[in-house]
Amino acid sequence: MPTKRKSKSLDEIKQEIEEHKGLLNGVHAARQAVRGYNAVPLEDRGTAAAPLKALLSATPAKRVFTLLAQGDSWFDYPLGTDLIDCLHSNHGHAITNIAVAGSTLNDEAYGPVPREMFGLPLGPPQSDDPDRITELVHQIRQVKPQALLLSAGGNDVAGDEFFSFINNALSGLPAVNPEVLDGVINSTFKQAYSYIISTSLAAAAELGINMPIFTHGYDYPWPDGRGVVSFLGWKVGPWFDPTFSAKNYPNNGAGDLKARHDIVVKFIDTLNAMLVSLQQQNPGKVFCVDLRGTVTTEADWANELHPGNAGFSAMADKIDAALQAHI
Repeated sequence: MPTKRKSKSLDEIKQEIEEHKGLLNGVHAARQAVRGYNAVPLEDRGTAAAPLKALLSATPAKRVFTLLAQGDSWFDYPLGTDLIDCLHSNHGHAITNIAVAGSTLNDEAYGPVPREMFGLPLGPPQSDDPDRITELVHQIRQVKPQALLLSAGGNDVAGDEFFSFINNALSGLPAVNPEVLDGVINSTFKQAYSYIISTSLAAAAELGINMPIFTHGYDYPWPDGRGVVSFLGWKVGPWFDPTFSAKNYPNNGAGDLKARHDIVVKFIDTLNAMLVSLQQQNPGKVFCVDLRGTVTTEADWANELHPGNAGFSAMADKIDAALQAHI
């Protein structure tokens, strides 16, 4: 019988940081060379930031913060703006961003640090060391952020993973398999989130800094078959349409699309409820920002998984309001 492995303790993570500090710093430097603009403090942005500075000076109660972000394509969307871009450009925050498009919650809690940029299959061969939780603790120790932003879970249920959650429309069963959904969200997801949260808070406490954590549970997407890109057989998305089509949920009109939309709503609501439970378990330390109902029409989504630029901007406004209220 194989030995049961445990997630790493903070002491073990700190030892890994020392062993792999050169690699961690090298990967981070490569990323920052491309998108380090998000980490530039407002006072160092020059004349281009003059309108934002004027806006902020007119609202003296509004503060700017030094933040750290770990996440998926909602924090790292190369084909448009994303939440981190908006929090930086619209609200003045300086954000060290270690998110990578395509990341799953499993990746962020237990997976290796990706060598590639933006989730694209480019760059040196992937290594299994160090892991993302080590990278996160290393950046907490480097940046000493005033808050940590987390975005995770969407890619764990979208794409191929979505298939096992849905019952065939001809089966006579409910559209969503409730036992599978509950087991994944309230057991597997919750354990992974709890590990990231507890480890991050412990790292911050050891540094003597107050670092609240802000999560979100996405908004309600429209599973209409639109992906991000398809080029010479290489595709990103769609994430929901293949499963719905295979399981006899058509998309032949507004009524069909609404039926698909209402099914995905159950996933988003279940994820948000779990994140709220983590907020309740960590009062004053963890905050779930409710982004549901921000982007309400299909036309305002860029594809099945990502809002358009205006949608991300509106969601960033909600996250900023939470930062202002709780830091």
